[in-house]
Amino acid sequence: MNQTLRELRPDRVPGFGVQIVSGLGSVMLIVFSASHIGTEFGWGTFRTLLAHGASRGAFLAAKALSLALYAALFVFLGVAAAILGSFVATAIAGADASGLDLGAITNAAARAYYTFLPYMALATLIAVWSRSAGAGIAAGLVVYFTEGLVAQLLVSFNRDYANVVNYGLSRNVGALIRGAAGTTSIPDPTAVVLPDQGRAALLLGVYTVVFLALAYWRLRSRDVTVGG
Repeated sequence: MNQTLRELRPDRVPGFGVQIVSGLGSVMLIVFSASHIGTEFGWGTFRTLLAHGASRGAFLAAKALSLALYAALFVFLGVAAAILGSFVATAIAGADASGLDLGAITNAAARAYYTFLPYMALATLIAVWSRSAGAGIAAGLVVYFTEGLVAQLLVSFNRDYANVVNYGLSRNVGALIRGAAGTTSIPDPTAVVLPDQGRAALLLGVYTVVFLALAYWRLRSRDVTVGG
């Protein structure tokens, strides 16, 4: 109980609080991203937009921008709720509520937001490729949940595999999120150090650009005269 109360103190928001927002946000934003663009094919509105003169590039850019703004709003409200919750919990427990560091919270929130982008771009790519919101949601969530598990299993079998899995999404996301809390090691028996934070940020940015570029290429080459 005491350990739980310590984790809920305002000074722990940059670590514990923002990590909760990050975990929930990744799942919710994958679902929202795939639905946001995949439903356009199911409803036939994409074909209607093109018929009224909208360009495919402008369509994808508008979708991507609206997703980015939605993610920013989600992070803001999530972090605000984490801060409020920490003060409520400490007030109920009669514990010390000092130590709130807005600079550290902002840094952690910005890192969490950045880690959402490649998963949102991946869900968008799959939804565009399959013309299905359901496929984008399912495949996006499968990648999110299984890639990290597979990476952890491979590293536990042989630490040399870290050189391979460190190019995946999950461990680079972990490097940025855990870096905000001042640590880049995963609390598992292997204790393998996560990728460098600078390289992690670069790789996640590359993944985001590549996923969106592939989505645009597929959208541009798709025949929408029949079906979605």
